[in-house]
Amino acid sequence: MVQNLHSGDLKEVVSGEITGTVYLYRTNNGYLGPGNVGWQAIGEQLQVYTLQAGQTVSIPINGSKGMIANSCPSMVQLVWDNQVAVPATNTKTNPAARALKRAKPVRKRLTSINDNLSPVEEAIQTLTAQWYNAVVTGLGLDSNSFQLVQGVTPLGTTSEEIWDIFDGVPPSSITNFFSPAQTNSFSTNYGSVINNLIPQNSNSFQTDMSDYYSNWSAYLKTVKTLPSGGLPELFQNWSSLNMPPDQAQTCLTDLLQVYQGTVYSAIKMWLEAGGFGAKKAYNATIEQLNIALGKTTNKTVSMDSSNESSDISNTWAKGEVGGFYDFFEGGGSSDYDNITMSMIKAGLNINASFDKVVTFTASPLSSVSTDPILSQYQPWFSSAALNLAYQTSDNTVWKTTHPTWEDTFGPNGNMLRTASAIVVVEGVNINMESNASFSSSEITQLQAAAEFGIFPFFEASASGGWTNSVQHDAAGNVSITSQSPNGVPIIIGVIVTPIGGVLLL
Repeated sequence: MVQNLHSGDLKEVVSGEITGTVYLYRTNNGYLGPGNVGWQAIGEQLQVYTLQAGQTVSIPINGSKGMIANSCPSMVQLVWDNQVAVPATNTKTNPAARALKRAKPVRKRLTSINDNLSPVEEAIQTLTAQWYNAVVTGLGLDSNSFQLVQGVTPLGTTSEEIWDIFDGVPPSSITNFFSPAQTNSFSTNYGSVINNLIPQNSNSFQTDMSDYYSNWSAYLKTVKTLPSGGLPELFQNWSSLNMPPDQAQTCLTDLLQVYQGTVYSAIKMWLEAGGFGAKKAYNATIEQLNIALGKTTNKTVSMDSSNESSDISNTWAKGEVGGFYDFFEGGGSSDYDNITMSMIKAGLNINASFDKVVTFTASPLSSVSTDPILSQYQPWFSSAALNLAYQTSDNTVWKTTHPTWEDTFGPNGNMLRTASAIVVVEGVNINMESNASFSSSEITQLQAAAEFGIFPFFEASASGGWTNSVQHDAAGNVSITSQSPNGVPIIIGVIVTPIGGVLLL
């Protein structure tokens, strides 16, 4: 059998479906760049493999039930016999990067792949929507642009780490679990787009060259290095020996117009910034963010699940809730589902305080900077070139190969949104109380599970300074406290801007 697994997809493997070894071949159907594939059998550790285009990895399945994830930016083919290729079955788009990030038992992830959510997943989805609305209100954010980041996304210690956040194209959902190995990179998509545009006046050059164009193209293939004046100087030297002077001058003028055009300038800037192989900078640094954090004041978020609205139909994502549907990071059995349902049905009161909160903006680096950090990076972004691509969808601007306008800006395009700002908090203190009554054994389970992380940040105790504790009274009512100290900045969300906004930069 050969099945196609597109970028960002998960495949649920049922028991006995793959009785031996599966071979995962990464195709060129998509974009270049690093990517991972992964396999996790139920109850086993996640296995992650880095795969370049054209490479194959073999994974012994041996009849096990589990999950295969494709976090590569191109399609992967799964091969375990010689049938004709068919679309992969039992899949749901875009959770692969999250799955490879979260190396935890896959039972709940597999159930959340299906179209129909279980009762506990529906309850968590509702709770997540309520928490989203409470955060928007408490932090003074706008539901027309805010996206909640699920789990803990530490800020990191370098500017390149925060640029990774800005470079991730947000999915159409009020929530997102950020993965450092983004399957949808803004800079990578941008580079693919500008390299697939037709430079202005390039047709005039070829037309005016007439019969000499094939000779010029053959000569270009033999050139190892360009002179200091670039391609125009090379052409001038060649044409002076091989073409009539008047025709040579006309074609040189055509070529100079190509070089002065928007597309060529954008490609030249992209290449000077290292092309696809180099880190792409944004115009803000970690130092600037830390300074901004130091000037903020504390804010609080309160939520009572018995009366907090779960209506997110008027948000920018129009009711879409993505990410994952767990309450306990370490939960993996029906016992945890029962505890979760008991807590939610009895009502949850969540009170959170943040010592520092800041909304920090950044955009793709488009000009040379005098900042001591940013000056080490070449600008790479041309809003004029992207605007040209956005405004014209036909083949007067786009080449006939992929990516096309539809791939990029169509209804399911990969550049419909950008992360124009991040919302960062420090000094987190969250207290959750439930009126549910638990037995001593259930409290023991709850305490153990909370150590591995709990809604809404899901960070284990001692990880990044976090502490999670569970207290209970004689009646079995519980109070759960999660804390993160000052000095550990955490990204709680991003501000999502439609692609039209970045075209104005």
